[in-house]
Amino acid sequence: MYKFGLAALTVTTMVLAAASPAAATTARTSITIDRHASELFPFEPPAGEPGVTYPATSVAATARNCPAGIVLMSASLVQDDLPTLWATGGRGAGEIVCDGGTVELTMAFARIAPALHPGRATARFALRDWDTGEQFAESTRTVWIPC
Repeated sequence: MYKFGLAALTVTTMVLAAASPAAATTARTSITIDRHASELFPFEPPAGEPGVTYPATSVAATARNCPAGIVLMSASLVQDDLPTLWATGGRGAGEIVCDGGTVELTMAFARIAPALHPGRATARFALRDWDTGEQFAESTRTVWIPC
């Protein structure tokens, strides 16, 4: 009886450890954030006072093995322990379409007061499934906003 139980346990372990061929070839999604943000540029908020601009910067990243379909992108930038706003006026700014390969991610950020300035900031990007909300990948990095 003991030998039979040990044999069954061994077979079960081998079956569970063996991944399906599809799962073996599917690589995990990863995000690499660029070290440098863009130079500061003027941003006029769409709902703001006409002609009033604020300094903004853009951060880029690369997602590898992004699952095919519509994916939700979350992005944030923190400087001096203060959050920023997305510097965009477009609907669907956080939606990207992946083809199962590599996709470039970018987001611009602005802050009214105190304004963004050259120096260090912390950028974060995350990708989630459009339907289930399952997180595919997340990455955080210190970036440099040049003068």
